[in-house]
Amino acid sequence: MKGLIFVKLGGSLITDKSNPFTERPDVISRLSREIHNAKKNDSLILVGHGGGSYPHEPAKKYQTQKGLISKESARGLALVQDAASRLNRIVVKALLDAGENAISVQPSSFCLAKNKKIVEGYAMPIEKMLETGMLPVVYGDVGMDLAQGCCILSTEEIFSFLARILKPERIIMAGKVDGVFTADPGRDKFARLIPEITQKNFPEIRKYLASSDGIDVTGGMLHKVELCMELSRAGPECEIINGLKPGILEKALSGRRVFGTVIRAY
Repeated sequence: MKGLIFVKLGGSLITDKSNPFTERPDVISRLSREIHNAKKNDSLILVGHGGGSYPHEPAKKYQTQKGLISKESARGLALVQDAASRLNRIVVKALLDAGENAISVQPSSFCLAKNKKIVEGYAMPIEKMLETGMLPVVYGDVGMDLAQGCCILSTEEIFSFLARILKPERIIMAGKVDGVFTADPGRDKFARLIPEITQKNFPEIRKYLASSDGIDVTGGMLHKVELCMELSRAGPECEIINGLKPGILEKALSGRRVFGTVIRAY
């Protein structure tokens, strides 16, 4: 869709991942206002968010990502879905309070997976929401899985599926850091921002993000970049920005270049 932007609000950005079921209300409210301000010019936006500290505890306890592995798995599936949807209602309420016509879209109700990858889904209602000026809000959720019974559907996996249908022009990932660095900026004062990643330079940059034994030294950033590279191959440009800094998301949504990392296929 012409002008469509996907926005992800990271789970670690909108919740305190060190404390179960603990959202960051001030951050969520500010980001909601920034999205509303940027949308005043009739921008097409779809919001997605991670689960952070909400579904983490039940997902870990019941090993939901492994599927239906015991007689307790169905209980775990229900609890994880409930936790994820509770955070979604908080985000949607903040967007409504900011003036947006936000509407919750539950991925587990329209997506079917196989081996943790979405293989079927029905996105036409989301298309209609966008066409009528609504703000759809998807989120990291559980899913029914043809191979293992159930799985966790990350926001990135949901974006990947929806991008093939809705054809966004840009995808903005708002997290707690300024972008992709040569090392973990929280631990290495010499870490340098990588302003642009493409198919061509990714093999070299990948060396910065993983140690010799394959461990992601930047706290999950390698996985995030790999997902963004996959998304960019479908056409949209991806940006990783710092959502903790006031005004950055609004500027990015308004088409202005901000401090961060741009990821594109070529």
